[in-house]
Amino acid sequence: LPRHVRPALPTRAATLPREILKAPQDTDYRSLCALYAKAAQTRSDVNQACFLATQAYVFALQSNHPLTEHLHSFLKNHGREE
Repeated sequence: LPRHVRPALPTRAATLPREILKAPQDTDYRSLCALYAKAAQTRSDVNQACFLATQAYVFALQSNHPLTEHLHSFLKNHGREE
Protein backbone atom coordinates (compact mmCIF):
# COMPACT_ATOMS: atom_id res chain seq x y z
CA LEU A 1 0.00 0.00 0.00
CA PRO A 2 1.19 3.54 -0.56
CA ARG A 3 2.94 4.96 2.49
CA HIS A 4 0.49 7.85 2.92
CA VAL A 5 -2.46 5.47 3.39
CA ARG A 6 -0.77 2.77 5.45
CA PRO A 7 -2.47 2.45 8.81
CA ALA A 8 -0.48 2.14 12.00
CA LEU A 9 -0.59 -1.60 12.62
CA PRO A 10 1.36 -4.15 14.59
CA THR A 11 4.66 -4.75 12.84
CA ARG A 12 4.80 -8.50 13.41
CA ALA A 13 2.76 -10.58 10.98
CA ALA A 14 2.12 -13.08 13.80
CA THR A 15 -0.10 -10.57 15.60
CA LEU A 16 -2.36 -10.03 12.58
CA PRO A 17 -4.60 -13.10 13.05
CA ARG A 18 -5.22 -12.18 16.68
CA GLU A 19 -6.10 -8.60 15.73
CA ILE A 20 -8.34 -9.77 12.88
CA LEU A 21 -10.23 -12.10 15.20
CA LYS A 22 -10.68 -9.37 17.79
CA ALA A 23 -11.93 -6.64 15.43
CA PRO A 24 -15.29 -8.20 14.36
CA GLN A 25 -16.50 -8.09 17.95
CA ASP A 26 -16.54 -4.31 17.68
CA THR A 27 -17.78 -4.20 14.05
CA ASP A 28 -14.97 -1.73 13.45
CA TYR A 29 -14.99 -1.93 9.67
CA ARG A 30 -12.21 0.63 9.24
CA SER A 31 -9.90 -1.42 11.44
CA LEU A 32 -10.91 -4.64 9.74
CA CYS A 33 -10.15 -3.10 6.36
CA ALA A 34 -6.69 -2.03 7.49
CA LEU A 35 -5.93 -5.37 9.13
CA TYR A 36 -6.98 -7.45 6.14
CA ALA A 37 -5.09 -5.14 3.77
CA LYS A 38 -1.96 -5.52 5.91
CA ALA A 39 -2.42 -9.29 6.01
CA ALA A 40 -2.77 -9.34 2.21
CA GLN A 41 0.59 -7.57 1.92
CA THR A 42 2.30 -10.30 3.91
CA ARG A 43 1.29 -13.12 1.55
CA SER A 44 3.53 -14.29 -1.25
CA ASP A 45 0.77 -16.48 -2.71
CA VAL A 46 -1.36 -14.29 -5.00
CA ASN A 47 -4.54 -16.28 -4.30
CA GLN A 48 -4.17 -15.79 -0.56
CA ALA A 49 -3.32 -12.12 -1.04
CA CYS A 50 -6.38 -11.61 -3.24
CA PHE A 51 -8.65 -13.42 -0.78
CA LEU A 52 -7.50 -11.15 2.04
CA ALA A 53 -7.63 -8.06 -0.18
CA THR A 54 -11.22 -8.94 -1.12
CA GLN A 55 -12.17 -9.01 2.54
CA ALA A 56 -10.38 -5.70 3.04
CA TYR A 57 -12.22 -4.26 0.04
CA VAL A 58 -15.63 -5.26 1.42
CA PHE A 59 -14.83 -3.56 4.73
CA ALA A 60 -13.41 -0.55 2.87
CA LEU A 61 -16.69 -0.13 1.00
CA GLN A 62 -18.65 -0.39 4.24
CA SER A 63 -16.56 2.26 5.97
CA ASN A 64 -15.63 4.59 3.10
CA HIS A 65 -11.99 3.80 3.85
CA PRO A 66 -9.21 5.66 1.99
CA LEU A 67 -7.86 2.28 0.78
CA THR A 68 -10.99 1.54 -1.26
CA GLU A 69 -9.61 2.63 -4.63
CA HIS A 70 -6.22 1.03 -4.04
CA LEU A 71 -7.81 -2.29 -3.08
CA HIS A 72 -10.12 -2.13 -6.09
CA SER A 73 -7.13 -1.55 -8.38
CA PHE A 74 -5.18 -4.40 -6.79
CA LEU A 75 -8.10 -6.80 -7.27
CA LYS A 76 -8.73 -5.58 -10.81
CA ASN A 77 -5.04 -6.04 -11.72
CA HIS A 78 -5.24 -9.64 -10.52
CA GLY A 79 -8.48 -10.47 -12.35
CA ARG A 80 -10.66 -10.55 -9.23
CA GLU A 81 -12.73 -7.44 -9.92
CA GLU A 82 -14.12 -5.76 -13.03
